[in-house]
Amino acid sequence: MKNPSPFRSALLAAAALLLGACEMTTFNAAPIAAAGCDPELAGRWLSMDEDPAKNGEVVLVVDAACQLVMESVQKDGVRRSEPTALHLGQHGLYRYGWVDARWALLQFDEEHVVPETDVYLLRLARDGDRLTLWTTDDKAIAHAIIDGELTGDVVSNDRDLFNRLTETGDAALLDHPGLFKADPVAFLRQADASK
Repeated sequence: MKNPSPFRSALLAAAALLLGACEMTTFNAAPIAAAGCDPELAGRWLSMDEDPAKNGEVVLVVDAACQLVMESVQKDGVRRSEPTALHLGQHGLYRYGWVDARWALLQFDEEHVVPETDVYLLRLARDGDRLTLWTTDDKAIAHAIIDGELTGDVVSNDRDLFNRLTETGDAALLDHPGLFKADPVAFLRQADASK
């Protein structure tokens, strides 16, 4: 496994990655329809860390057309991703965002291969200038797949765990207990220096 990127640390360290394992769940398709772009998400979102010195090691840049670029601090400077479409949808009380899974795997420096139609999905909430993201609980999803509660595939080797949910046409999937981690990750909108 390659060294995890700071983005991976910022998004996934809240739970299972504390042990250093690489984990991810992809969906063969988004379980809900895209509802269009939210102009309130446009801006530069700086990752928040328990250690304030590490704030902003990851920056999510969302433009008015919901194109997402990720910037992450690396040993040799700032790594900037290619732009990708950020899709947004609503189910029940929650909002969700998803991107191309291959793009996400590339950002996480993973060599795992998924079909080109797969997506990487997060639960999200925006409250003013604070963006909160909940990642999937990959270990719980693996157990649910193995136990027949969810339909999909589990690939586990060494300390790596990759799940692929394959029957995602029903939005009720998003209500499955334990699908998302309880501990979210926070980002703060960077103040506009031009004001």
